Amino acid sequence: LMNKDEAKDDELCGEMENALATYEEALVESGGPYFLGEQFTLADIHLLPFMQRLVVTLKYWKNYELPSAKFPKLLIWLDACLSRESVEISSMSDEKMIE
Repeated sequence: LMNKDEAKDDELCGEMENALATYEEALVESGGPYFLGEQFTLADIHLLPFMQRLVVTLKYWKNYELPSAKFPKLLIWLDACLSRESVEISSMSDEKMIE
């Protein structure tokens, strides 16, 4: 988001996707939908706010969405987390994240 040089967007996007691949692999290994399998744990709670902001702000500011072909488990994880009542109650709205 901090990048102002659009020519570097693709390079930076690739670096970000390479970093996110670690989370995709962890979810594949755990069997999901959460990082430790069926249990929603501190691992999920720790990563969730970062991923929420990443997805919302990149879509708004850079018109970028995580490709479902590269990150199917990560997107399933995000949906599973966001659909939890506790997360719905405690999460910041998309509009507030963009402000």
